[in-house]
Amino acid sequence: MALLTEEQIKQLVKMASVTSTATSYHEDLCEWNEKQTTIQFEVDWKDAPKHATKAQLRLYWVTESLGSELWSGSDLWDSVIIERPTPVVTPHPHATLMTKYAEVAARRHDPWVEFEIKNTENEWIGCAATCCFYHKNEYRHIGDDK
Repeated sequence: MALLTEEQIKQLVKMASVTSTATSYHEDLCEWNEKQTTIQFEVDWKDAPKHATKAQLRLYWVTESLGSELWSGSDLWDSVIIERPTPVVTPHPHATLMTKYAEVAARRHDPWVEFEIKNTENEWIGCAATCCFYHKNEYRHIGDDK
């Protein structure tokens, strides 16, 4: 990935100024741009051991001599340490209702009668069986004294 040009930075600042009030936004972008390298590398954390928290990349200079490769050593200063990103946990959209459903199920054998689902006509109707809590559907607890 190439670095942004000064013109690109000006365009980004112009676009961001519509939603941002930060006076140092331009300076922040310029500072960020200067820190970028011309070669981008991204660690594929799927291949990492489960408990690995960091990846270390070391730079070795390679020369070829008589058909073989000679590696010159490097020290700690020639390495980059990349920390594993913290996973973003997104809760189920109906997690709160699912908890309520479990509470109702603890006191009655037919907990679905206290819940409604929105149908395709945008109307609330009573649930006729166990709720599956699909992501795209809307549910609500109506309560019941039965």
